[in-house]
Formats: sequence, structure tokens, C-alpha cells
Amino acid sequence: QRPRYTPNPFHTESLHYNAEEDYYVCPMGQHMNRIGIRRDKTASGYVTESARYKAQRCEGCPLRGSCFKARGNRIIEVNHRLNQYKRQARERSLSEEGIRHRGRRCIEPEAVFGQMKHNMAYRRFRHVGEDKVTMDLAFFAIAFNIKRMCTKLLKAGKRRSTHTIFIFIRPRVTQHTTNIKPYYLITEKIVA
Repeated sequence: QRPRYTPNPFHTESLHYNAEEDYYVCPMGQHMNRIGIRRDKTASGYVTESARYKAQRCEGCPLRGSCFKARGNRIIEVNHRLNQYKRQARERSLSEEGIRHRGRRCIEPEAVFGQMKHNMAYRRFRHVGEDKVTMDLAFFAIAFNIKRMCTKLLKAGKRRSTHTIFIFIRPRVTQHTTNIKPYYLITEKIVA
């Protein structure tokens, strides 16, 4: 999106793709045909599939030094599913609704992060481990939302009496969090 950005003509995203016959075209006009699929598994267990494309003859090509530096013919790997998700995200972010949401991003969440870190001094997690950190942040988010709700109720003047909100929260029990006791959250009183 920036005016100074110049796309690399040798990058995989810059190569022309023929979806009907499933091949890429290199900068010299050579077809790169599909040779197989590579499957990888992420740390979370998600399996990714990348299609592999190989050029026919790269020896003697005048653009070889700029295109790639490995031996043999150039091989590229393309994750078509990921590219489709990126295309959908780009279309959504460039739509009228996406532009409106991006315009509000600097107003809504950034202010919340500032309140959490500066006003409430929540700069680091109090527990160690993925389950405990998730629980820690969930409790803080619940308390933060209740505090905002109380402020909105006070401003609206809908409550005439004094109320104290008690919330009993029992954490999700997993094999790592079996000995954690339930938490009680008490918010400040709502006084009109």
C-alpha cells in the first residue's frame, strides 16, 4: 500500500499463476509444473499443505542470478489455502466496513491496552504456564468488563440503589490445573 514499495518480480507472489491448468510462469516465460505436495504439522497440530512447482530448464537463463541461487532448477512452494485466506482478509480490510473498523482500531483497543498497563499496572502475568496465563488474563478481562459496565450504568443513571456484584468463577479443570481453587471477584459498589 505504500508508494515507495516496489514488488520483487522474482518473488513467488509476483509470478503469474494459471489456475485452470495449475502451473506458474517464471519471469522468462517458462512453465513451472506441479511436482507434488509437502505436508507439515505445526506445534499446535495443524497440518499445512504446500504445493510444489518446479521449472523445466534454469541452466543458461540470464536471470538466474537474480531469480535464485541454488543448484538445479528452481522449486517454489505455495500454500493455496493460506493465499485464499489472505485474499479474503485483504478484501475485507479494503471494503468500506473494513476501512471503518480499521479507523476505530486506534480508538477502541489501544485505549484499553493503555488503561490495563498504565492505570491498572497490569504489565506482567502472575502465573506460569499456558493454562494459568489464559485463566489470569480471562479473570482480568472479566473484571475490566464489569468495571466498564458499572461505569456505564452510573452514567446512564439506571440504578438508584447501592449494589455489590459478587461473581463466583470456577476455572476450567485440565490435567495441569487440578489443584487450583475457585476465584471470587468482587467489584466496586454501584451507587447512584
